[in-house]
Amino acid sequence: MRYWIRHDRPELPDHICYGWLDLPLAIPVEQTLQTLPELPHGLPIFTSPLQRCCLLAESLAETQSETLSESMAGSIEVECLTSLQEVHFGRWEGVRWDDVPREELDAWAADPFGYQFPQGESVPAFIERIRLMLNSLPADAIIITHAGVIRAALHLSQSITLAEAFDRRIDFAQCLRF
Repeated sequence: MRYWIRHDRPELPDHICYGWLDLPLAIPVEQTLQTLPELPHGLPIFTSPLQRCCLLAESLAETQSETLSESMAGSIEVECLTSLQEVHFGRWEGVRWDDVPREELDAWAADPFGYQFPQGESVPAFIERIRLMLNSLPADAIIITHAGVIRAALHLSQSITLAEAFDRRIDFAQCLRF
């Protein structure tokens, strides 16, 4: 079973487009850990390298390593994978949504699953990146990442349409099992 965890709320003003921006968390990681469900110990932990995910992954690994029994000596390693980063919004990164050119937003709305973000990633390339990553992960793991990545993984592994997957609400610090 894979446990997919979305990072907690990042520290940034409201209504800002972000994907690859490396933002700190708005609340302490320890507080986020307390909100997560009981997770199995000893599973490998994979994370996006962005600090809003990586810090949570490292804290979770440290907490789990402290509780391992003597028979399971050692510590839990965290593996950062660039393939677990959110979609790259290109020149929209860090821009208020109201300041993104209207014609670009309209083009995205007209083809949401085929769009190429200006100076960023196309949605098909993003989905392919996630497909390749899924094929490389073990069947049992904890993955700390972003909402778009989780939605793409849902689409690819649960045989639901992209529209259904991207309509799904995924809250900050939410854990899904699939």
